[in-house]
Amino acid sequence: MKVISVLISFLTVFSVLFGEQKIGLALSGGGARGLAQIGVLKVLEEENISIDYIAGTSIGSIIGGLYAAGYSASEIEKMILQTKWDDIFDETICRENYYIGEKRWKPLANYYFVVDDNFVPRLPQAFLTGEDLISKLFSFTYPVAHIRDFDKFPIPFRCVSTDILNGKEKIFSEGSLHETMRASMSFPSIFQPMRLEGNLYIDGGIVNNLPVQILKEMGADFIIAVQTNSGLKSEENLQDLIDVLEQTINLGVTENVNESIRHCDLLIKPELNDISLLDFRKKKEIIARGEEAARKKLNQLKLLSGKVQSVSKTVSFLPDKIKFSRISVQGNHYLSKAKIKEYIGLETGTYYSREDITEAMFRAYYSKLFEVVYPTIREKDGEYQLVVHVREKNRKQLGVSLTYNESKEIVAGLVWEFNNLIQKNSKLIFNLQFGDRQAVNLDYVKNFGKHWGIYFHLFPYLREQNLYSYNENHEKKNSVRSLEIGNTAGIGVFSRDFLIAEIYGFTFQTNMYRNIADFEDNNFKASGLGIKLYHENLDDFIFPMKGSQFLVKLSAVKKKFFSDAGYKKFYAKMKFILPFGKDISFKYQFEYGSYFRDYDIDFDPFYIGGLESFMGLQQNERSAPIYKINTLAARIRIIKNLYTDFQINFLNLGNVDVWLPEKNNYFGMGIKVGYRTFLGPIKIGYAVDGDLKSNYYFSVGYDFDAFEFSRK
Repeated sequence: MKVISVLISFLTVFSVLFGEQKIGLALSGGGARGLAQIGVLKVLEEENISIDYIAGTSIGSIIGGLYAAGYSASEIEKMILQTKWDDIFDETICRENYYIGEKRWKPLANYYFVVDDNFVPRLPQAFLTGEDLISKLFSFTYPVAHIRDFDKFPIPFRCVSTDILNGKEKIFSEGSLHETMRASMSFPSIFQPMRLEGNLYIDGGIVNNLPVQILKEMGADFIIAVQTNSGLKSEENLQDLIDVLEQTINLGVTENVNESIRHCDLLIKPELNDISLLDFRKKKEIIARGEEAARKKLNQLKLLSGKVQSVSKTVSFLPDKIKFSRISVQGNHYLSKAKIKEYIGLETGTYYSREDITEAMFRAYYSKLFEVVYPTIREKDGEYQLVVHVREKNRKQLGVSLTYNESKEIVAGLVWEFNNLIQKNSKLIFNLQFGDRQAVNLDYVKNFGKHWGIYFHLFPYLREQNLYSYNENHEKKNSVRSLEIGNTAGIGVFSRDFLIAEIYGFTFQTNMYRNIADFEDNNFKASGLGIKLYHENLDDFIFPMKGSQFLVKLSAVKKKFFSDAGYKKFYAKMKFILPFGKDISFKYQFEYGSYFRDYDIDFDPFYIGGLESFMGLQQNERSAPIYKINTLAARIRIIKNLYTDFQINFLNLGNVDVWLPEKNNYFGMGIKVGYRTFLGPIKIGYAVDGDLKSNYYFSVGYDFDAFEFSRK
């Protein structure tokens, strides 16, 4: 039987060499393992083996589609090696790219759920929307983005996906190449299903992971199959969620792959058992293993070498820059097409490169109103048309938060966010906090304009918390309970990337009553007017490595005008972070608060101390009507998501508005370490004061006031 099999293979190869036979290339899925297909292509090119047809599934649709579109194996290798795969699997939007209106709020929740029409929270369809993936695929396939018939590529191509609604195989022979690639690579639970022409598609490997039969239908006589999917794992190799998920899918995939192998003429199967589905960091090694596997088949491949190459097609690739005669939007339900075009910022009649187009899509995506924004290009009558495809985010979200700090304060919270639900171009946030600090916050903003314009702001709130007094050893002595009820309302202006300025009115009442200390209850109320300014371009709010930030507030209260006292209050906080290389930065921060000459204000003083305020004092350990803090710090990113700060700070407290070095001066220095988890940051710190007395800090979650800008 073995002799007969070899004889049949020889006769098949002989007919390909000396007849009009066609060679087909089938590329399987396999996640990161599929990069080995690049190594196989490199060997095929070295041996001068011409491919007539290509069919690919999942990662195989990407490698095969790029090769069919005219890229060489070395060009594909370069593209893949230059791709930052970690970024594709991390869809966190850099805070620097937020619109300034979104930056008015600090991070609000550890985790968000989508809320359905019945206000019931539900999990997302997948971990990732695929925005970064389809953006990268568009960039890869830009030269043929206008070609919709895959038979018109330099090599005819087919892409395999699975219709999730009926479980049937979908073979794409036309469309936008990057869309079909994205559909074919929609691995369940990792990437959301891809919607095309009203249908939902997931990974093609589920129904046909090695598309050999498709090549036969295209006209191939000799089929080279490259199998890069994993086999079934043993129990000890099922170590995490992804392993179990992949194994579940492979139970069905194994059967369809084995069937395809029986119909191929030459199987190349790289040794990839130790490579995981998402192990893209080993891309060089994986490509090398593909080369190694192909070279083991050199004796058979050399028989194909020198086959008369098919007549090459004349393909008109897109120029580096193109202009559009028409720009349209598809997929929107709540936002108007005109508003979406404003976010994108592209115009007809202007020349744009692929980078310009990609950046425009991200500008809209950074608004946080969309799950996905991506382009397709169509050619009609010699002109190019741009179609912007969007999938809007659910307008309702529910966030949950949990914080804990060294003061043994536990606070749990719920955050409901409603975007464009009450009115168009509006945002409503309703926040409840429970535990050692309790609060109800309702923050509503209605914008008039997108990139710049005016807005209306309303913020009623209630908050209750403990206020502590400390001894000279930074130990708590007594506490009182503070309850504040208030409201602010304002009108402001904003520019997309730079500044918010707001004129506002406010009213509040503070009640302080006994908790542990022997304290006489008292009440205070005040109403007034103020102005505030905010700017921020930090790359991250929790662990910034570059950027700047400032918040300025000036307010005035007139006595007897719904107020128990008259005063003027000023607050400013400025932060400048200068990077030195990729993983080191230096920070200077200045914080200043003053009631000017209203020295006797004791009902609403400034509170100072803590991990993010002044290292050397406990959280809110000191209070005063006037203070100044200067902070210098060096930040080092040790590894991804792990940071350490070395910090010194100087504090001056006073009851007069002048700098008096000899009075009420404090010094502190310390170190803090922070780690970013998917549920929020964890921070620990140690500091000494001027008397070398120790302070310890610890916090989990977002242990700060997320509504600082909105307050009076």
